[in-house]
Amino acid sequence: MIQVSGDSMEPTLAHGDDIMVDSSDAAERLRDGIYVVRLDDGLIVKRVEVGPKKAVHLRSDNKLHPDIENVDLSRMAVIGRVMWAGRKIR
Repeated sequence: MIQVSGDSMEPTLAHGDDIMVDSSDAAERLRDGIYVVRLDDGLIVKRVEVGPKKAVHLRSDNKLHPDIENVDLSRMAVIGRVMWAGRKIR
């Protein structure tokens, strides 16, 4: 379980949401979906899009945040696929 920090994945995931991450579904099985990845020195939650020739793009659901195109895989470690999300009802 990890808690989301920030608003880059809103409205799908909001700041403070709890997410369950399947670490067995990581780099070896990377496919389109929402993942937790380590990029440089930080953990981020992004929508992964795998393109032709295994090009990887990291997408934000919130259009106020830029996407990261053609990620250099040497900069990225896949922590796991997001399998569940929950939030407090306000």
